[in-house]
Amino acid sequence: MQKVLFIICCLAFFSCTKNDELHYPAQKHGLNIWLGTNMTPADSLTYNFAYVLTGKDSVVFHYRIAGYPLDHDTQFELEAVSGDTNLVHYSLGKYTIKAGQYEGTGAIYIEKPAGYNEFTGSTGKITFRLKASDLFESGVNELSTLQVAFKNYVARPDNWDAATAPYRPMNIYFGAYSNVKYAFIIKTTGMVDFKVYLSNAASPDLEPNTITATHATALKMECKVALQEYNEQYGILYDENNIQVVFP
Repeated sequence: MQKVLFIICCLAFFSCTKNDELHYPAQKHGLNIWLGTNMTPADSLTYNFAYVLTGKDSVVFHYRIAGYPLDHDTQFELEAVSGDTNLVHYSLGKYTIKAGQYEGTGAIYIEKPAGYNEFTGSTGKITFRLKASDLFESGVNELSTLQVAFKNYVARPDNWDAATAPYRPMNIYFGAYSNVKYAFIIKTTGMVDFKVYLSNAASPDLEPNTITATHATALKMECKVALQEYNEQYGILYDENNIQVVFP
């Protein structure tokens, strides 16, 4: 009896026409997204309009497929899900992942119109995430959103007092923070919101807006000389708390 049932099942299976084929939902692939660097994800990033000229700029994010690369070109999109979306002029594109690749970078474009005066006394925020599609779904919870904070005034950089190795905090080179001191550093060096990378390599491969510890030491000496010249010409420079500005 069991043999008869087996034969009937086999005949039923092979007698199916092409239109009777079983269809399974396409498998979705997890896609992780994050700010920071390729090897050191950051929970959030601060974008400061005070340090940006009028026009278009960008915030760079990283992505990585959770699993094997795909054998064909694919695209994904982001969407803003909360925050001050009506106060920031931003644009999102379609991001292409080439066949055989599984990671890369994308950009969120930020526009600063002439006379832009939002966030001059407060901090804004927008949260971006992966837009739902038939192919991709959000990756692990810790790498599923992009939190971008917005300011429009001279403010303490996120990495002034603390930084994740192999990066070093800026206070090691420039001392205690004040708005006046940071404005002086920007004016003297022309650099803003930079990161300091500690490496023994002669020519390390650096992320954008990143300098070596040796370069940071040189900038500190440049600021010390400039401050001495300023004090001799204009008198002692004091910060917003009436404390004399000094460098270590």
